[in-house]
Order: sequence, then C-alpha cells, then structure tokens
Amino acid sequence: MTTTIDFEGQLLPAVQGDSVAATLASHGIYDLRVCRSGELRGIFCGMGVCHECLVEIDGQPNQRACLTKVDRPMKIARQKFLAETNHATETIRDEHIQPPEIEMPQLLVIGGGIGGISAAAAAAESGLDVILLDDRVQLGGQFCKQPALHHKSLIQRKSDRQMKLGQDVIQRATNAGVKIVTDAQVWASFPEKDILTICGGQPRWFRPENLVVATGAYERGLPVPGWTLPGVMTTGAAQALLRTYRIIPGQRVLIAGNGPFNLQVALELSKAGAIVVGVAESASRPGLNSWRALYNMYRGSRRLLLDGMRYVFQLKLKKIPIWYKHQIVSIEKSGHGLRARLQSSAKNKGSSIDPLNIDVVCMGYGFLPSNMILRSLGCEHQFDEYRRQLVVKRSSNFETTVPNIYAVGDCAGLGGAYSAAEEGILTGIHIASTLHHAPSDKLAMEGAKSRLQLSKHKQFQSGLWKLFETSRVNTELATPETIICRCESVKLVDISDAIRAGCVSIGEVKQRTRAGMGRCQGRYCAPILAEFMSKETQTTLAEDGFFAPRAPVSPIEISKIAMFSQPD
Repeated sequence: MTTTIDFEGQLLPAVQGDSVAATLASHGIYDLRVCRSGELRGIFCGMGVCHECLVEIDGQPNQRACLTKVDRPMKIARQKFLAETNHATETIRDEHIQPPEIEMPQLLVIGGGIGGISAAAAAAESGLDVILLDDRVQLGGQFCKQPALHHKSLIQRKSDRQMKLGQDVIQRATNAGVKIVTDAQVWASFPEKDILTICGGQPRWFRPENLVVATGAYERGLPVPGWTLPGVMTTGAAQALLRTYRIIPGQRVLIAGNGPFNLQVALELSKAGAIVVGVAESASRPGLNSWRALYNMYRGSRRLLLDGMRYVFQLKLKKIPIWYKHQIVSIEKSGHGLRARLQSSAKNKGSSIDPLNIDVVCMGYGFLPSNMILRSLGCEHQFDEYRRQLVVKRSSNFETTVPNIYAVGDCAGLGGAYSAAEEGILTGIHIASTLHHAPSDKLAMEGAKSRLQLSKHKQFQSGLWKLFETSRVNTELATPETIICRCESVKLVDISDAIRAGCVSIGEVKQRTRAGMGRCQGRYCAPILAEFMSKETQTTLAEDGFFAPRAPVSPIEISKIAMFSQPD
C-alpha cells in the first residue's frame, strides 16, 4: 500500500512498511539532521547504532529514520540539534504503570542474527524455555537480511543464499517454540544477568538462568575529512536499503574500504541499476605471494572462495574498476552530490585517479564487535593487537568469564556469519545439556558436524584476513579539523588539545571534550580515540583504555527508566 508523507512541505509518495530513511533516500534526500554547529547529517550505519538519521515525526523528536516504518501519512522534519522530549507529560502518563515483573526463562538470547537464532533453536529443540530478543522488527541480522514483507514477492529468495538461510533458520526457531520478541531495546544489563528492555514500547525485565549474547558487529569508522557529510554511509547501510527495501542509495556510487564485503555489495548495487564508479581497496592485489592465504581459504570453504572469485570476475565484466592499495582521503560537497579523492598507499606512487563526482560514498573498513552489553555484564575482554579490537574471553563452550553468560558470533570476535551459525548450534546444545536436557540423536549429530564445520570456517577466515591484510589506518588521514566523535562534533584538534592540557586517560578526555557522550555511546569514536590515546601517551592498549560501559547502553526516555523501580 502507498501513502503520502510531508517532508518539510514536500509531499512525497511512500510505500507503507518502508523505513523513513529508505523513503527519503528514494527521493534523493540524504540530509536528515542539523547539528548544533549547523552541519547536516544523514543515514550512516543504517542499523540504528549511530543515531545520525534522527528526524521529527508528527511533532515527536529523536526518531531514528532507519528504524521507523512509514505506517501512515506522516509529517516529517529534519531534527534540529537534539530536541528535548516533554518529560512532564510522560510522567503523568506513566504514573499508573506498574513495574514489570521479573521474567526468568531458562535461556534468554539477545540478538536475532544467524548466531542468536541458531542458539535459540537448538536449545528450544532440546526442550528449554527460550526467549529471543531483537531490536529490529524483522529477524535475520545484517548477514541474513530479510526483505520487508511487502517486497517479498519482488525478490527471488530461493536464488539468494543469504536470504534463504535466514528464512530457514527463522522458521526452525519458530517451529521449535522459541518465543520471539522483536522491537526490543535492551537499555541496561548487569552482571546478575538482569536485562532491562523496552519491547514494543512496554517495559520488560529479564533475569534468565542462562544468557546468550549474539549482538553481532558494526562497521568500523574511518575519520577522513568529509566522512560526516550526508550521502556518506557504511557499505552495510547501502546493502540494507537495497536488500530490505529495494532502494538504490544513489545513482553514482563509490565504495571504499577493506575486505570482500565491499566487492559483494558493489556487484549487488550494479545489478540493481546503480553506476558503481569503482571500488577502492586498501589491501594489495592478490598475487603469487597470496598462495598460502588462498590455500587456507580453499581448505576451509571452496564455495566461499569461489564466491569471492566470482565477485571479482563479474565486476571486471561490468567494467567496474578495483583500485588496490588505494584509500579514500577526503570527501567534499560538490553541487548536488559529493566529490571524493583517493590516494595510493603504494610506495613512491601518488594517486593517478582524478577526483570522483558521485552521489553516495560507501565506506567499509572492516567491522567491530558489538560488545557493549557483554562489557556491561562484566565479561572480561582483551585487546587483539592483530585485529585492533576488544575481544571477549570465552571457554571452548563459548562461555564468558561470567558463569552462564555466553557470547556467540561476531560480538565475540569476527569469525563470520557461517561460524556464528555453528557456534549458535553448539552453544544451544551445551546450555541444554547443563540443564539435563539431552539433545536428540539428530541434534547431537548436527552438533558434531557443527564442531567440524566451525574449524573449517576458522581456517577460511584466517586465510581471508591474510589475503586482505593491510596497514590499519586510524587518524592518519584526518586533519586537525576532522570530526572524531560524530555525535558531539568533537574534532581531532580538540582531543589533541585535551592531551596537551594533561589528560592521560580516555575518561579524562571524555570529560573535557564530551567525546563519547553522544547517543551512540562512543561506539564509533571510542575505538578511534583509544588507539589515538595509546599512541600519543605511549601506553599499551587494554580494556581500561576504552570508555567504561554504563547504563543506559542506548538512549531511552527518563520516563521509561522510571518504570523499572525495584518490585517488592
């Protein structure tokens, strides 16, 4: 069904069920929010993490355009600064709401991607009472994105392996009796396994016997001049618009980053009708010296290796260039679009590529584990020097350092979606066994197969990382005026000044500059700032070099927090 939305006086046709961000992008509108500095911002992550796409809908501010569905005629306006909600009205409205009762399922799973769904399904098939929470309205996560219901007839799901895999695992969990709760915002978590949520606008408090955190990963930010401009988004955001809503984010697209995901999305966008001007890949072109990495990938998964080779071959057929050893170094506004500059990182070679005029820049410089909930739960992490990220400590059964709390999939270190699925199966079986629920013979055989497949996927992943190995850039491409903290518009020079003024910890820099105090809770700036601080202060980076997690882990209205007064 179609409807009409009013965007600041423009009457625009919209498809009911599409997100507000997708609808506006389909009309070429990318700037959705106005910062205190007057700068414009737009959709960036496409998954509700960055909060850059805030808009005002029917007078209600602070609505994430990427998650809010068009379900009626709406009056939408750009978010001006960060509007305040009317707490007095909310307090009156909430006076008679009783605190939620504490729910104690045998297993609570947080995260509706392939890892979380697999864990929930395996545990439920073994006879456990399982509740699964996901913050989106549709399960599937990033890898197994499912199309919006009204677009399903337009997509040949059987020919899309990722969609079909998601469809099958969701059906399996449903058949197993998993209680699925979507639109569930986890805003606080504590070591006693207390999980405080807002589900469909209503408060729910969970204290499970066992907890599986499968919150996945999000794309790493790379601060370069212009990376906050509307029209600059993550590669995953562009794929989400296409796969979920059949919307091309822009006619002319540049993709820049590191890893095969960029090649896949470039091909998908091109097939959908976008003009992909090229892919800037920071790693070297694979050659004879790549034989060991390719061998490990072949031993791990021939099918996935062939997929990668197919991406490269088809991009070549479409005459889409892949510029190896090239970084994006700046983006600027140019007319109604953007202009991007690339630079070669090869020794003694400058960039031979002229500035590119495009509508959209997709940046995909790898992923970071979404570990905020795990850290809030008190699970110990260590810094992985090779991957440059915090990784949770786990046993061979995927249990963290906090008893009965498990971490599955990319939130525990980046092993890929197929590894996440196998980890989920194994974790679900293990948790059921600890509660004296033996798996069926069929499920036990699946577990044995999953253990073998997991080993193969790890071998493939190690080869993949080696093939796309490159020098990790942090702030080296930023100028002093480049924004590091997107939420609070904190620039690199502000951080440098704070260090020169005597700040020696990330917490002190946060207090002085407000970096990390925004709505994304430091998810994008913390890794950048932590590495910069470590380099500037010549200290070894560890977990205490990152912002300390604290509730709320995501923005929530004060009136909703008040609903969680401790029951008698």
